Amino acid sequence: MAHLVSELLELLSSIRFYEVKQEVRLVVGVKEEVKNLTRKLQSVKLEVADAERRWRHAQDKSAKEWLDDFEDICYGLDDVLDEWVTAILKSETESEYENPSKSKRKLKIHSSRFACGQVSLRDGIASKIKKLNEKANGFFGRKKPDFEKSIQYYATAVDETSVCGRGKEKDRIMKLLLGESTDQGGRSSDVISIVGIAGVGKTYLAELVYEEKSIKEEFNFKIWVSVSQSFAKIIAEKSDFQSVPNRFSSSDRVGLNDLLEETALAVFGKKFLLVLDDVQEIDSFMWDKYLKCYFEFGLPGSKVLITTRSDMVPVSMSNHTSLFPLHGITEDDCRSLFSHCAWFGNSSTESEGMVSIHNKIISGCKGLPFLVKALVSLLQVKISTEERQHVLDSKAWDQYKDKPGYPPLLLCYDDLPSKMRRCFTYCAVFSKDCKKLEQEYWINLWMAQGYLRATQIKEEELVGKDYFENLIARSFFQNAIKDGNGSTAACKVHDLVHEFAQFLTENDCVNVEVSSHGVIGMVSSWDKVRHLKIEFSERNASFPVSFASLKNLRSLLVDYCKSDYPIVSGNQDDLLSRLTCLRALKLSHISSEEISDKIGKLIHLRYLDLSDNQRLKYLPEEIGELYNLQTLNLSGCCELQRLPYGLCRLINLRHLNNYHTDKLTFMPRGIERLTSLKSLYKFVVNCSYHSRELSSTLGDLQNLNYLRKYLEISGLGNSTDMISEARKAQLKKKKQLVTLKLSFVECRALIHDQDEEIIQALEPPPSLEHLEIEHYGGIKMKIPNWMMQLAKLSKICISKCRNCDNLPPLGKLPFLEYLEISDMSSVNKVGDVFLGIETNHKENEDKKKAFPKLKELRFSHMYAWDEWNAGIALEEEVMPCLLRLYIGFCDKLKALPTQLLQMTTLEELAVDHCGSLGGQYHWNVGVDWHHISHIPIIYFDGKRFSKQKHKSESVEKKPF
Repeated sequence: MAHLVSELLELLSSIRFYEVKQEVRLVVGVKEEVKNLTRKLQSVKLEVADAERRWRHAQDKSAKEWLDDFEDICYGLDDVLDEWVTAILKSETESEYENPSKSKRKLKIHSSRFACGQVSLRDGIASKIKKLNEKANGFFGRKKPDFEKSIQYYATAVDETSVCGRGKEKDRIMKLLLGESTDQGGRSSDVISIVGIAGVGKTYLAELVYEEKSIKEEFNFKIWVSVSQSFAKIIAEKSDFQSVPNRFSSSDRVGLNDLLEETALAVFGKKFLLVLDDVQEIDSFMWDKYLKCYFEFGLPGSKVLITTRSDMVPVSMSNHTSLFPLHGITEDDCRSLFSHCAWFGNSSTESEGMVSIHNKIISGCKGLPFLVKALVSLLQVKISTEERQHVLDSKAWDQYKDKPGYPPLLLCYDDLPSKMRRCFTYCAVFSKDCKKLEQEYWINLWMAQGYLRATQIKEEELVGKDYFENLIARSFFQNAIKDGNGSTAACKVHDLVHEFAQFLTENDCVNVEVSSHGVIGMVSSWDKVRHLKIEFSERNASFPVSFASLKNLRSLLVDYCKSDYPIVSGNQDDLLSRLTCLRALKLSHISSEEISDKIGKLIHLRYLDLSDNQRLKYLPEEIGELYNLQTLNLSGCCELQRLPYGLCRLINLRHLNNYHTDKLTFMPRGIERLTSLKSLYKFVVNCSYHSRELSSTLGDLQNLNYLRKYLEISGLGNSTDMISEARKAQLKKKKQLVTLKLSFVECRALIHDQDEEIIQALEPPPSLEHLEIEHYGGIKMKIPNWMMQLAKLSKICISKCRNCDNLPPLGKLPFLEYLEISDMSSVNKVGDVFLGIETNHKENEDKKKAFPKLKELRFSHMYAWDEWNAGIALEEEVMPCLLRLYIGFCDKLKALPTQLLQMTTLEELAVDHCGSLGGQYHWNVGVDWHHISHIPIIYFDGKRFSKQKHKSESVEKKPF
């Protein structure tokens, strides 16, 4: 709240700035109202911080009431000021938009135009400011609660470390799973239930066991399911997911009963391990109908491992389960963990008095390991005994005796900078079982709420990344998941931390689950809710409250466990007309072919997620009224055909996520004005059946130099001036691009000879790592000059170039590590040209290696390919680092190059549906088996054979 006050003061200053600089006047008398509001906010800034602390630490109800009332005033003022700034932005943008032929210049408001066109709006804003001032006068006229002075601390990050004291528990669980221990009935238990309070480490212990080598060898099929109330979700990165029905993806959230029923067949004939994490209830019906199916279909020795807080879950499963109670780690183990985190394993040289303080603080962690780590981050910069004694003397230890874990978390929360606190508490809007939170998604939502402010050296996204990493370091976020470059891509939030965030936000951030039976989740006052996430579990579930009761909402995130829900679709007009304070709106899977034109009323909107609306074909032109929009997510809208002309007004747009929009064929002229764009997954060049004056061209990319990560350009080759437009695009200046996909028009009457020159003109930046080319129409394909200069280019995919009868000399590329060639139906021979070996090579010349760093090579759907010559004369120089080779759906290929197969580096070979080729090399019986018998792992038609076992494995797995 204190940080919101600072931002409002900045906005009030900006109003006065616009008055002076842009000659835009408020109604007479309102200028003084703005000054009064400014003075009041400045006077109360410190008191807000004190009131927040008093409420958190002493549960002072008078402080809470004071904060709630003050919050209403602040949010109301924020809406009014944002409306005013948006009106100014609209005037600036429309001035330029109506004259697209103007040269780029600094936008300027014409005061007479603004005064004439916006008089009613100006009067309305003035009236709202006066009413807010009257409300503020009443508020500040009340007697203020007696707040005590707040104290702010700052801490540094600590490294994640292993949890001490769980070795014995892990060994006992292992014995139970491996059948080395029996229950009281004298037989091995089918189900093991780990039972313990929140934060004690149930999930962590299950993960330790799940990843053990002996467990992997014992169970040839494993599934990890995250469970919460009526929902469940398969965690794909932890599961043998390839054999699970395709209807489930890593992001699906479905009923637990449905999930168990649908996946039971996946374990047929296998010895499986099923983990159900965070189970709240399992009745005898569920056991009899679903879990029993697993054991009936699976092999003897299969197991189910459950983590739960409730000791009633094992009871409901009768004598089929072994109960494993998990308690907190001992104080000795807590001290050992504290020492390891605080001094990185070195011995401490601190005084007896300091050690005594540490031991008393550690005892307050109640044996919960992650709280010990959190306190280390708090204490690392508190060098003096007095500072640490202050932590020990905090009232929080006594105030929250009945809530184990809250005191340490509260002390750590107090230590967060005010800007970072609300970023953390926003996680309360997500469901407790949301085990993986994408960093980019999280940051975009923070940005939409105004939680991130750019500095002179860092943009909002980088500030958000700093906050994200800081919250991980302080143990508020956990289990950071890294991307291929070592950067944090996602994280998890511990159940206890999530409950703590909900405690702090109370009615402010709410998550509810809705079924036909009602609402799961506590909401005492809907009109106080600011951020709401609703998850529907059934198709016949209805919206739990009228939209009129949610008029103060700033976030509405709607999720469904089944696709294509009609719930919101039929109520779009009502929703969009009433929830006009929204900053973030997610409406995916709403089963609608169009979005209501009332979307233009959401003038404060910064984040709009319409992803996975698989029937959506068009967006209304009123999208162009969302002048503050920063993120527009259209991914998965597979029927979407065109983007509205008004898109070019969205000059604040930073992220346009439009991947998996295969039918998108039109983007409007004027995209070049969106110079803040950082994410643009797909750029569509004008198609022949759209007006060229109104549709985009390659030249529109010229000024979009902040584009990063992935860019697909589709529609290439459909006009005669494409080469000159390609040069205007200046892709080389997009210095943060990592992946580039060049997609030519597949069916076109134009001559294809220009395709080679188009690729040459689209020179990418040196940062490029991954290049894809599809539907190239030329007969011959050459390597463009710029390709040899890309030192980071390690991956190339070429597909659907059906006219091309050759493969370019990619063997010359010195840094290539991954190469995939598919659907090149005119290629019948692969030889020295592909390797980059010159035919006039002289013996006395220095030999150059072909594909010197290539690690993986894949060929698929090459229906005319019958001969592969890998350079017999120079066999020692061909692909010396190759690890994996895949050949699929190449019916006519007669043989694989012997010298390539016999390389000692090759670790995996897959031959998939290649006619007689599979039989020729088949395990132990093929005539050419001896050429590949040394390769450790081999796949034939999807079935894996392992050299170590000298036999095929019973489970089918997807080739690398």
